[in-house]
Amino acid sequence: MIKAQKNYSISGIELTIIYSRRRTIGISVLPDASVIVRVPYLTSLKTIERIVKKKAGWITRHSDNYKKNKIASPKIHYRAGEIHLFRGNESVLRIEKSPKSYVRFFDNTIEVGLIKTEDEIAVKKLLYKGYKNEAADIFPEILNKVLEKNDVHMFKPAGLIIRTMKRRWGSCSNKGIITLSTELIKLPDRYTEYVIAHELCHLKHHNHGKRYYDLLSVVFPEWKTIRKEMKKYISN
Repeated sequence: MIKAQKNYSISGIELTIIYSRRRTIGISVLPDASVIVRVPYLTSLKTIERIVKKKAGWITRHSDNYKKNKIASPKIHYRAGEIHLFRGNESVLRIEKSPKSYVRFFDNTIEVGLIKTEDEIAVKKLLYKGYKNEAADIFPEILNKVLEKNDVHMFKPAGLIIRTMKRRWGSCSNKGIITLSTELIKLPDRYTEYVIAHELCHLKHHNHGKRYYDLLSVVFPEWKTIRKEMKKYISN
């Protein structure tokens, strides 16, 4: 069970510390440039400060890269004719006036029907409802595909949850429940396969040690390439 999060500033780096039952200390720089430090229970602040200071250069470099990408990324609008992603395809958003709301996904278009066609907030809300519904149908299929392909490893997730996560693509709880971000439905299915493989490997090794990465390299050999490619996708 995760302890309450604590926010600190170490060597000028603003970060959030999360205590859990993990055995090692892990540092993550998220797409929004925030820094998360996950540590075992009872880890002293002095130990955390020592490790953060040691990794300060790495943290700052990755945080700056995310900030630059965020600035370079154009603001996404929810108007007719705008381009939005769906399963890796650039799709044109078509908005129609309709008394009954709906979202339909096609090869290169996304059709949205609603009363307030000029209300971008309403369009975005409806579009994301459609994204989540599609994810609920597609992600279990991809999960089963990855499980079947790697049946020799006998991965047995306790469940699958799909929800909006702006800071992470996925997670695996200590109880074996895998959570996937709805944002993945925008990306190619291969990226979703990678995130699923990443989380499945945590069922065997709930850390990012050598044995974990050895297993991931067997389950998903091109993980380094995919992980690098995914860094260019920033949630809006």
